[in-house]
Amino acid sequence: MTGQGSTADTAHRGLPKYLVDAAQRVSCLDDPATLRLLMHKFSLEPGAVMETPVATSQRGVLVRLMDGLCRRPGGLTPLVEALEVIDGDTVAVRDLKVAAAVWEVDLLSPEEWEELFRLLDGVRVPNLRQWYAEFLQERPHVVPPAQCTEPWAAFLHAATLNARPGKSLPCFQLLRRLAFAADGERQLAIIDWADVHDPHPSADDEAGPLAAARLSVDDTDVWSPTDYLIIRLRPLLDCGVASLTILSHWWRVHPGGQLRGADRRIELDQAEREVRNLIREAESEWAYCVKSELAIEFVLPWELLHLRVERWCKCALRGTGAVLGERHPVVVRSLDRLERRDLHGCWGNRWDAFSEGRAGRVHWFPEDGVAHLLSDPPPAVVVLSSPPSDTNELGEALIAGVPVVVWDRRGGRDPAFRAALREVLRSNDPRRFPGVVKTLRITSRDGDSEGDLVVGRHIALLWDDPNRLPVAPSDSDGPGHGRSGEERNT
Repeated sequence: MTGQGSTADTAHRGLPKYLVDAAQRVSCLDDPATLRLLMHKFSLEPGAVMETPVATSQRGVLVRLMDGLCRRPGGLTPLVEALEVIDGDTVAVRDLKVAAAVWEVDLLSPEEWEELFRLLDGVRVPNLRQWYAEFLQERPHVVPPAQCTEPWAAFLHAATLNARPGKSLPCFQLLRRLAFAADGERQLAIIDWADVHDPHPSADDEAGPLAAARLSVDDTDVWSPTDYLIIRLRPLLDCGVASLTILSHWWRVHPGGQLRGADRRIELDQAEREVRNLIREAESEWAYCVKSELAIEFVLPWELLHLRVERWCKCALRGTGAVLGERHPVVVRSLDRLERRDLHGCWGNRWDAFSEGRAGRVHWFPEDGVAHLLSDPPPAVVVLSSPPSDTNELGEALIAGVPVVVWDRRGGRDPAFRAALREVLRSNDPRRFPGVVKTLRITSRDGDSEGDLVVGRHIALLWDDPNRLPVAPSDSDGPGHGRSGEERNT
């Protein structure tokens, strides 16, 4: 540890080579279109970039982008957060995060910054910026920058603030309070880390009562798994065989980044078997790594949303099998919207409203009309009157940006199902719905078709988080699947 610094000083310093090198290693920045997009996003000389793409080197544009951001109060944090969304939580992005922190705030060594970022990875605080503003209420002249939407970004900003006499540095006070949003072991690890690295610990820095009151994470947690497997099924429409499908998959095991495995060319009627084998291979490889329940997300085109993937079976043991949706949180996602970048803006806005508790009431088809779907506050949860293949209600919801859609797999409008679903939505926070649905699927196994039980048996849940997308192929090998990005026949 070297002492406290300030991001205000970075605007007057030239960018160091190691920092530009770290940014240049982020793979998505090899694409000139991504650089142009970022220049436009941050309103930095877009005309110069677009008018002279040949005369301007990629590194030169990158330096202009970084230098322009360094002259702003937020520094490089907005760029790092944008790259995390575009490129994923890759090694290169994590290295850039550390390099930017080392340069902007002279507080910790590179190794200490990396250790801290790993501890904060996976910590979720709904509406963090508002919570951070409340933390800063004793400093009325300090306003949290707009980019403080992740715990690491809030800590980095707090590290630029001076301590009051006899108090810990604000960043360590903040860190101890953030610990209350983490699970058991991680919570203790964060508190221990703060105790070890805080140069001026204060005995009266009481995080407990205030942090617990402000966070209330048990009531507002937005489901965002740290360990997951994303499976995409894409029919090959131009191959002459209607059932031929490409199975692609991505995975993440905390605290690592997202990786892609080898594509598989399969017959659609063999998809359940292939997924069953894929999950068995993955769980065998990660047996001692996964510390939380593994989430399974199916990215499907419109024509495959009828597949009851939550009822698919896992590999049996001596004739005893297990249903996928009872052992894992299982959701479906829209491939059609994923591939329509023009829809991503309204999708992201609705998700933000949803995750921050600003969304409107649930939209029920057909009772609620288009006016309600497009109203303010915007609905973020939609209940279809029938499966997607029967109506165009799902299309209306996806175009509007709705991230969460549910329907009855059986079709029709069963009054018992809809009445029970209303009660489930009334008594549970929709932001934790994947876990709620998993519980309903388990309890429906041995009960009668009444109340919550009929919901658990027949509900389909589309849960589309725009902040957790499949990333581009990497050079890493998948667990038992060959080199990532390659295709193999089965």
